[in-house]
Amino acid sequence: MGPLWGRGFRLLYGSMSVSAFAHTFGTFIISWFVYEITGSELAMGGLWLISIGTRMLVQFAVGPYIDRFRRTRVMVFSESIRVTAFLGLLVLAGLGELTPAALYIGAFLISVVFFDAAAQALLPKLVTEKALVKANARVAGFVQIMRLLALPLAGVFVAAWGSAAALACVTVLFLISAVMAGKIQEDVREREKGETGSWWSQFKRGVVIYRKHPVLLFLGFFIAVINFAVFATQVMYIPYVVEVLGGSSFAYGLFAAMFPLGYVAGSYIVGGFREPARAMMYALMIGALFAGGLTHIGLGLVTVLWAALLIEAAAGLVMPVWNVYSNLLYQKLVPDRIRGQVFTVRFLIATAATPLGVVYGTFWATRFDLPSLFISVGVLSCVLTLVGLCTLAVYYGRRRDSVTEIKKIS
Repeated sequence: MGPLWGRGFRLLYGSMSVSAFAHTFGTFIISWFVYEITGSELAMGGLWLISIGTRMLVQFAVGPYIDRFRRTRVMVFSESIRVTAFLGLLVLAGLGELTPAALYIGAFLISVVFFDAAAQALLPKLVTEKALVKANARVAGFVQIMRLLALPLAGVFVAAWGSAAALACVTVLFLISAVMAGKIQEDVREREKGETGSWWSQFKRGVVIYRKHPVLLFLGFFIAVINFAVFATQVMYIPYVVEVLGGSSFAYGLFAAMFPLGYVAGSYIVGGFREPARAMMYALMIGALFAGGLTHIGLGLVTVLWAALLIEAAAGLVMPVWNVYSNLLYQKLVPDRIRGQVFTVRFLIATAATPLGVVYGTFWATRFDLPSLFISVGVLSCVLTLVGLCTLAVYYGRRRDSVTEIKKIS
């Protein structure tokens, strides 16, 4: 394993950052064009359902096989699909045929990806174990910087140069990410000893780690709940900014950039601290999700742009506590030979409730109103994560009592 800033880590760092920038830029373009053409909240919900449903199906079908291949090749192949998708949209834009149907097909194709699972599985092979917390924080922070820059730039880019230039830019960026991933020198000697077999046997190897470490399943439940809340509201961000806050495409870019801005600050704060004890780590992670629920409630109560921007930045500030420590747990507890499979199972657990979130958000927004949607999902998130914190307190309280009794008997 190389040092934290070795060539392999720098290339992975760069590839993930460029990919995040391109994906955020491209998602903004597709989402904005669909809303601009249709003006429909229902159309926005359908777009997100296509994206999420495709990612889940692809991960479920292909995920168990990820560890059979070099992670770098998986990353390159994944980025190649997105290059092809945006290149196709670029051709259609040039022909004046950029219809909602074409944008939906584009959303489908760019969701056929396994880049993140492969990249997260590869990262521990490129740094020392002691550097994992800092490496995860640095990657998470810089990825969010790219998203922070991508959103307002996408708004300006589309307004100034139009759809064709924006789509060309995204295509080139995904190509750059693929080239960087392809240059990473991956050591596969340890993984070559790994097992092979049918799809079902491979999938079970990805699941078995949850039997060995049930706390991962416990935490997975909470991130599934939070993803339900996030996607119930995120699919309505453009209507929320336009209708509730009275903003434009640039205002939406600013609003969407606030979460990454807060996330960058939070990731550097988390990266500056030592790894906490496991009980404290779990409490901090669930506490961060509780704080995220409070920010949803806040967004439902405000009607001015500056207040919404501050709340969204606060949401980003607390989220690295969850993401950095979650990645750290998986990277430490899961053997390298099945790490890609386990990251795939984690993705499936985390996204299990997201289609329901999209349906819920779309139904509520069309039946009632946007502010009450944000408040309802915020209350749900706070209640469930508070139950989780209480459960942890009871569990570790009983565990301490048991240890004390054993010591007394001894």
